[in-house]
Amino acid sequence: MLKWDVVLKELKGGNQLSKARKFNKLKCVAKCDHPDIFYILPIEGYNKTTYTVNIEQQKCNCQYNVRSGKPCSHIMAVLLYQEQQEEKK
Repeated sequence: MLKWDVVLKELKGGNQLSKARKFNKLKCVAKCDHPDIFYILPIEGYNKTTYTVNIEQQKCNCQYNVRSGKPCSHIMAVLLYQEQQEEKK
């Protein structure tokens, strides 16, 4: 389960977390006009798919999230992105 650690100020999760950090490092998280919708752009040479995340509903159109209902690396990437944006304020 995905959880924000308020003491360590970091996102705790499973193996998906390292992939989520990579999406942020490579600036693959893009905002949509709708405040709850984000796009995860493809990593060049890794994949060609742009994923859509509804962060309010914790839903993504990737296979992992659709099949398991568990938070995927794309959802985690958006949560990390949002936290980084808050820290900049």
